[in-house]
Amino acid sequence: MKRYYTAFASIIILVLACSTLQAQDVQWASEVISFSSQFGTKEYSANQVLGKPNKCPASGDSPCAWVAKNDAAFGGGEAHIKVGYNNPMKIQQVAIAENFNPGAVQQVILYDAADKPHRVYFGDPAPAGVPSRVMNVFFKKTDYKVVAVELVLQCGLVRGYNEIDAIGISDSKIPVKAEINIAPGSKIFGVKENLGPNVNSPYDEVFPVISPDGKTLYFDSKDNPANYGYMPGKACDNIWYSEVLPNGSWGPAHNIGPLLNNGNGTFLASITPDGNMALIGGIYNEKPDAGPSFGIWTTKRTTNGWSKPDRLKMDTHTTHHFMEFCLANDGKKIIMSLQREEGNGGRDLYVYFLQDDGSWQGPKNLGTTVNSAADEGMPFLASDGKTLYFSSDGHPGYGSVDMFMTKRLDDTWENWSEPQNLGPDFNTPEWDAYYTVPASGEYAYFVSNKDAYGNSLDIFRAKLPPALKPEPVVLVSGKVFDGKTGKPLAADIHYEILPGAKDAGIAHSNPKDGSYKIVLPAGQMYGFRAEVKGYIPVDENLDVKKVTEYKEINRDLKLVPFEAGETVRLNNIFFDFNKSVLHEESNAVLDRLVVMLKQQPAITLEISGHTDNKGSESLNQKLSQARAISVRNYLIAKGIAKSRITAKGFGASKPIATNDTEDGRQQNRRVEFTIGK
Repeated sequence: MKRYYTAFASIIILVLACSTLQAQDVQWASEVISFSSQFGTKEYSANQVLGKPNKCPASGDSPCAWVAKNDAAFGGGEAHIKVGYNNPMKIQQVAIAENFNPGAVQQVILYDAADKPHRVYFGDPAPAGVPSRVMNVFFKKTDYKVVAVELVLQCGLVRGYNEIDAIGISDSKIPVKAEINIAPGSKIFGVKENLGPNVNSPYDEVFPVISPDGKTLYFDSKDNPANYGYMPGKACDNIWYSEVLPNGSWGPAHNIGPLLNNGNGTFLASITPDGNMALIGGIYNEKPDAGPSFGIWTTKRTTNGWSKPDRLKMDTHTTHHFMEFCLANDGKKIIMSLQREEGNGGRDLYVYFLQDDGSWQGPKNLGTTVNSAADEGMPFLASDGKTLYFSSDGHPGYGSVDMFMTKRLDDTWENWSEPQNLGPDFNTPEWDAYYTVPASGEYAYFVSNKDAYGNSLDIFRAKLPPALKPEPVVLVSGKVFDGKTGKPLAADIHYEILPGAKDAGIAHSNPKDGSYKIVLPAGQMYGFRAEVKGYIPVDENLDVKKVTEYKEINRDLKLVPFEAGETVRLNNIFFDFNKSVLHEESNAVLDRLVVMLKQQPAITLEISGHTDNKGSESLNQKLSQARAISVRNYLIAKGIAKSRITAKGFGASKPIATNDTEDGRQQNRRVEFTIGK
């Protein structure tokens, strides 16, 4: 695992564009027409001049800039590049972002629609005396529309790489400046809270992972003498964790144990919302007769602690010496930082998708909006499944490596919003990195060496403003238990989007106490259920379409043993008020009932309908009977024999709650089935 120690002392930050820049019509190059040479086909290639600046206003060597092969670093000489623009226009300025060793530009030549050249600048190349700059070339506004711009460089007159980050044109004489795309209202880290000596030690604490409920923090403690496998002079990483105390402070950190911390170096990358499965990186023996090897592994909580790590089946080929990754809350996607031959140059972010056989399909590149020719890493996908935080030195920032935020725009995982810099209060000249946020979005947890204990890296947190929070989610928690005995059950909890029963994720209850947690992004209606062999799944539903802020909801899941005489409520079936026509949202739970009946051909069911006490007794009896018949007819239409299903309406005669409250009346309005034999 790499640590991004970066010296920022020599970096000069250029002034950001003034507010009047909005009045300008600024275009950045959209096409490379010709060039003399390029240092690489990806990094330092001619195509790196396209679009907005990638490095400026910060300075420094960047693969996201064009470098000529006959640059001064390779013996000097003349170089040129010609670029085109999507919308030709009349201009009076060319802006050239020179992020490294500026001063080599000798000529600027404009081209009209007939490809006729118009030279507007001829200078004397020499070192500019600054680490980087935006070179603004002004001239009388053209009476023709500029189609292309050509730069001529004398590389031999300015030693070192002469890097051109971007080439822009403008119809104004207001100086075009390189801008950092800062998230609005992102002034967040004015107050950074050190998590204190229970978490932080005189050694480096890195890679924090906060559980979605915000109550447990996992982290990597480096070269700590209390680590398993510690030896002086040998790198040794162990996974530790701390839990929130009743007073809100963090309790004493605990080593997660020798089964996971085997002395070969391990770190925890993600924890599922239920806290019962973790994604870890480390070196383990996959088989008793095989030697240890690095991989990505999962471990599950058992009644005796964490299980032996199980290697994931996935293609993790990389040409770099390390990788970083995180697991989505639904347990079905992994975002990973890899350097691959088909990538954009440096390390890119990719996504993998869990398949039915347990393997992972991928990797799929997240696309060039996120990935640059430089390095993208440290991914953290928030609980909403859309908001991605990551590090990059290929987007405009304040230093060598900054943290950014982007949002997924569709289900292709290739379309993302333009990355937003987290701002100067986070991306400081100090070493600030790694980023993890609980489901509530209340705090960001991160690593910094400023105000740490001793000369080390510590874990901090700070409150997030709305601009940097993920979209709202609902955290559902409860316990799974046997409805007859009250015994806690180890169950799989499946949740899906209604209507359509689109699979949204899976969780697992704690085998000791039956507790579970799932995170549901706002804006949808969900069904969820617990499944245990020998029990009938009982569906619950939750409508979070109108949720606008983080919420926590408790729902216990009572399972009914598969026995004659047991009665099960069909929670996820829906009717209009005083109607008996089934909604489409009901199909998923009824289809699962069809599967159960086909697997158990000897079973008979009685479908019973019930109402509250509002309205006349005869109308309630008629409505409850009609709803029970609708369910029966659905099952028959799906191939279940008529002789196996009876339907009966009971009106308001069998309440299970008070009819004096709306909540009680809602419980009484129900459809159930009872196992006959």
